[in-house]
Amino acid sequence: MASSSWPTRIRSSLSARLFVVLLGAVLLILLGNHQIANWIRTRVVQEEVLSGAERASTFLEGSLLTEMAENNRQHINDAIRSLGEGPDVVGVRIYNKRGEVAFSSDSAELGTRVDMQAEACFACHETELPLSSPSIEDLSQIHVHEAGFRVLRLITPIRNRQGCADTCHVHDQDDTVLGILDVQMSLAKTDAAMLRAERSSLAIGVAIALLLGAALAFIVHRGVHQPTRQLIRGTEALAAGDLDIRIPEERTDELGQLADSFNRMAGSLKQANDELRNWSDTLAERVRDKTQELAAIHKQMVQVEKTSSLGKMAATVAHELNNPLSGILTCSRLVARKVEREMPPGEARERTLENLELIRSESVRCGNIVRDLLTYAREGTHELAPEHLHSLVDHAISLMGHHMQLSEVELQTDLALEDDEVVCDGEQIVQSLLALMINAIEAMPEGGSLTLTTGSDPTDDRFVRLGVADIGSGIPPEVRDRIFDPFFSTKNETKGVGLGLAVVFGIVRRHGGEILVDSAPGKGTTFTLRLPRQPTRPYRPEFESVAVAAGSGTAARRSDES
Repeated sequence: MASSSWPTRIRSSLSARLFVVLLGAVLLILLGNHQIANWIRTRVVQEEVLSGAERASTFLEGSLLTEMAENNRQHINDAIRSLGEGPDVVGVRIYNKRGEVAFSSDSAELGTRVDMQAEACFACHETELPLSSPSIEDLSQIHVHEAGFRVLRLITPIRNRQGCADTCHVHDQDDTVLGILDVQMSLAKTDAAMLRAERSSLAIGVAIALLLGAALAFIVHRGVHQPTRQLIRGTEALAAGDLDIRIPEERTDELGQLADSFNRMAGSLKQANDELRNWSDTLAERVRDKTQELAAIHKQMVQVEKTSSLGKMAATVAHELNNPLSGILTCSRLVARKVEREMPPGEARERTLENLELIRSESVRCGNIVRDLLTYAREGTHELAPEHLHSLVDHAISLMGHHMQLSEVELQTDLALEDDEVVCDGEQIVQSLLALMINAIEAMPEGGSLTLTTGSDPTDDRFVRLGVADIGSGIPPEVRDRIFDPFFSTKNETKGVGLGLAVVFGIVRRHGGEILVDSAPGKGTTFTLRLPRQPTRPYRPEFESVAVAAGSGTAARRSDES
């Protein structure tokens, strides 16, 4: 892009326009001062020259009065001729009242007559009657000589004095003006001196203008251009996103105030941007947390829907299977008794009894499955009453004592809850403990340690915690999200149908609590029931899903950390 012309740069630059205006004002002042000085100098010189010419004319007039009175023409001619040869004297002549040259420094002019309307007579004869008392300005004139230089011409009236009429044989007593003394002085030297003075004055004025221009340029550059450029660079940097830009505050004038305002604006923008960024980070974190929470809630809602659907199916299946199983179990027992009484001992009798025992044991297993299905499907109302949590734990331990001995599992307890009263369905809480204890024992086939704990919830004193921990194989990460699904199990099919944890999940959610899981492969698993001391609302699936969501999410995070 071609650079812009200097008029364009001047119009677009405040400092350039200010410099041009100030320089123009200085030049106008200098020019005016120069003109005024020249006028005054010319006026003074002209007045001095005119005063000198007037004195010379007066002196000459006085010197010639005696000669004129005696009519000594030769002496008058000599005196005028001698005066005409003086320096700067162009000519001296005397006119009589008829306009004739009576005496002249130039003998060729003698006897010549001039027009009364001519230049020499302008002062006195420009009106119908000649002026009786003309001023020195009226009697003087500056004109250009044919040689090219200026000439000051002074006309002095020769008046009729006392005694002139008594001695003079030419003039009457009634004549007021006897003639005119015309003195012409050259102004060449004066004009040359004035020209030199004018040139010197002009040179000095130009030098002063240059110095003042340089001073103005320096002042405008330091006082206007640099601060405005700093402001421009600051605004450009601010527009580009640099909120840390600041302009040095070295002035107290309007530009300094503008820089201060800019700095305060930049500071306010930075503060607002920082607050906005903090709000953005906080909002992003909240959105992330809410997204995770919603994901967990959705997951639990799916779990609730699945549980509800399968619960209805399980209730139907259990009801349909319960009576036939009861009949099969009763018949197998009756047939076994009849075989023992009536069939003779032998191989056939033993084989029959073994088959009947297999039918009985399988019927019992099917009955247990039906019982779990009924428990899982139990979605109706349940009785809530104040219970001592430690008593419920002791009851569950007594029921599982023989099983733990056979499995070589050592029991440890840490019942740290001071106020263990909880409003709940005690039977269902015991059932949950039994399911979790059985699950822990089965996770330690070679034996191990089982720990039961109670305590207050550290985040909310309205809740208590009941924990069941083992040192078994742990839960693999790939199946951790499915452990509460109905009919899901990692165990041998002969050990259950995968309803134990689903039943515990349903019981806890019906109490308005949540179940937390902390597990790591090879380190064991800890299930924690978080139960409210006083449930304030009846069971509703949409509420329970939210309650369970937080627990499952926390459990998953704990598992990952482990």
